[in-house]
Amino acid sequence: MPKEVAIIGVGITPFRARYLDKTYFELAYDATKLSLEDANKNGAQITHNDLQSTVYGIYNELFERQFMPDIFTNSYLGLNNKPGTRVATGGATGGYTVRMAYAEVASGISDLCLCIGLEKCNDCYDEQTGTTTPEVLNAIAYSADMTYEYPMGMMAASSYVSMVNAHFEEFGNPTEEEMALVSVKNHGNAMLNPKAQSPMKITVEDVMNSRIICYPFKMLDCCLYSEASAALILASEEKVKELGVENPIWITGVGAANTDCFIGNREDMGRLYSNIYAAKAAYKMAGLDYNNIKKQIDLAELHDAFRKNIN
Repeated sequence: MPKEVAIIGVGITPFRARYLDKTYFELAYDATKLSLEDANKNGAQITHNDLQSTVYGIYNELFERQFMPDIFTNSYLGLNNKPGTRVATGGATGGYTVRMAYAEVASGISDLCLCIGLEKCNDCYDEQTGTTTPEVLNAIAYSADMTYEYPMGMMAASSYVSMVNAHFEEFGNPTEEEMALVSVKNHGNAMLNPKAQSPMKITVEDVMNSRIICYPFKMLDCCLYSEASAALILASEEKVKELGVENPIWITGVGAANTDCFIGNREDMGRLYSNIYAAKAAYKMAGLDYNNIKKQIDLAELHDAFRKNIN
């Protein structure tokens, strides 16, 4: 039987467009320090020396201008001679990182695991133009199929917009104005979060008037380049009891699934069926009824690289 797994500490740095004064591993240090402090507030009384393993979520090493950035982060955190594993799964990197860390503890390989995500997009800099945008977009573009799809113009925005347009062609909704409400809501909510990157009070008209990126995506529909780090400390039930942790957050279900990476091969351009499979796996593990899920879930957080995909 797998072990029960709890989150006992959380740390997150502010999200910014640029940290000129910090490297990617220094951001990871800040998030790790905050997560240890949070765990100790809950009674754990641990240091980095007590961590038995680490799982790093780093999507794109081109952002950091460093291949294998996880091993340099591991050394900077003082975790030499301990196992560290890197996860890189595009927009799902954060979720898969938690899943891998959960598996380490649930399997008994580790009783105290650091789960950390970090990214420093704007270190990806074009020295010739003196800007970040071309290089960041090129770095992301390498996530597409470079043999067939990239030469045809496949980029992050165009890959997502194809799903939106396919959905609209089939169902005739939502309208652009309805989709703009997501941006209005998200930026408005950011005003309540001191660590958010873009707190703004905007209107549907502001979104509609922002410049087109890839129709119907507009500037205010798209996510920003961000630099930040976030960390969780996961512990087994035995370790929670040993440390005397107060109010641990138990993980009851995890799920994941991959879709066909070749967009042209997907059975339906307007849907990502992998999301459904992943959700069903997590709900089943947690003992929840998929067909009655709205009454069983209080809060859902969705990947929103492009606002219209949330609709």
